[in-house]
Amino acid sequence: MDDIIVLGAGLAGLGFAHENPSARIFEKNQHPGGRAFSCPVDGYFFDQGAHISHTKKEDFRRLICSALDKVNQIKSSNVSNYWKGLWMTYPVQNHLNQLPQNQKVEALIDLVMSHVDQNKNEAVNYLQWCQKQYGNFLTHNFYEVFTQKYWRVEMEQLATDWLGGRLIPSLVPNIIRGAFSSQQEKQTSFNKFYYPKQGGFFAFFESLYSELDIQFNEKAVELDVNKKQITFSSGRKESYDILANSIPLPELINMINPIPASVKQAVEMLRHTKLLCVNMVISKPALTKNHWCYIYDHDIGPARVSFPGNLSAASEQNEVSMLQAEIFRRDNENWDTESLTQDTISQMANMYGFDAQRDVALANSFVVPYAYVISDINRQPLVSYLLSWLREKDVFSMGLYGKWKYVWSDVAYYSGRETANEIKEQLCQV
Repeated sequence: MDDIIVLGAGLAGLGFAHENPSARIFEKNQHPGGRAFSCPVDGYFFDQGAHISHTKKEDFRRLICSALDKVNQIKSSNVSNYWKGLWMTYPVQNHLNQLPQNQKVEALIDLVMSHVDQNKNEAVNYLQWCQKQYGNFLTHNFYEVFTQKYWRVEMEQLATDWLGGRLIPSLVPNIIRGAFSSQQEKQTSFNKFYYPKQGGFFAFFESLYSELDIQFNEKAVELDVNKKQITFSSGRKESYDILANSIPLPELINMINPIPASVKQAVEMLRHTKLLCVNMVISKPALTKNHWCYIYDHDIGPARVSFPGNLSAASEQNEVSMLQAEIFRRDNENWDTESLTQDTISQMANMYGFDAQRDVALANSFVVPYAYVISDINRQPLVSYLLSWLREKDVFSMGLYGKWKYVWSDVAYYSGRETANEIKEQLCQV
């Protein structure tokens, strides 16, 4: 039987193993879960950035919820926007009544005219898409600022292939109604979702790893695609017939030596963000009812703030508030994480009305080296070329980082299952 090695025990690796239990998994960390892992801090659990399950796949929902005794079903998300001292309901275009009068009028006229004047040509980048959907005022004051904070590139550099289900197309009747009166929000991307009552997001998956053959603390450092051999940082060497990869695509390819100049050039053009998570436990119950919040101010470091205790039972049990602020940088940007952490604590205190010294019962931060793949206009052709080149070497990539595509947790899991089945089909044809 062919020997299959899986690199990475994230959700794609989990999905692969559910289809092919005989596969051997090697994981660089001392725990499984990948980006879905929740970090324990003094009895509290902080995810690696905001995580929820809003899956539309019923079998996936049953899989992850059946692994737990207690799951919170949030039937209506509570999400806010913060802009220049104003608290606004998300999404901003549906709640223009919360803007000052002159800005509300400008935004409304601009948005409606963008639909009246709209030509039939498809938007070729994210900037054009937002201008067509929301007009120039909202694009410039909200979406452009957030893009610079979250993606760390200009809007015209981003493609539109990542938008499905994430950004909300404008519905002019909703927008007009929301400009003159408050309305219940029904158009959000994640209005209904699930979250574990204990253990953070990873609690959905933890028990699903229990029967898998995973070798932990084994970081791959060299890949010989001709000999089909992997060398790990421990000095261990393993041979394979087929390699299923879920670790970041640039890391994998940079392990291979030599590589063609065209492959080297392509992989050097791939971009991603890194993430600093600043985690706090505040000695005040019910700091906010929000599940998360988006911040559209350049002078406030975090792009997004989430409240894990509002998703789980942690805050209710301990009469505190949990807060996580997310600060993004491109992979090639320098940053002073200690300074950013301290600045963020002060900024959150100002926004949410707590004392940065007296009320902070716990504060720490950690770095997520690979946050999100930047879906720029070069990504798709580059990735297609790289994946095709790897496939010729019997290397199959899967998941968010292996396929180098911005996907949610359910898609990452099924990517692993689909890859396992693809390999089975190939082996049956040999």
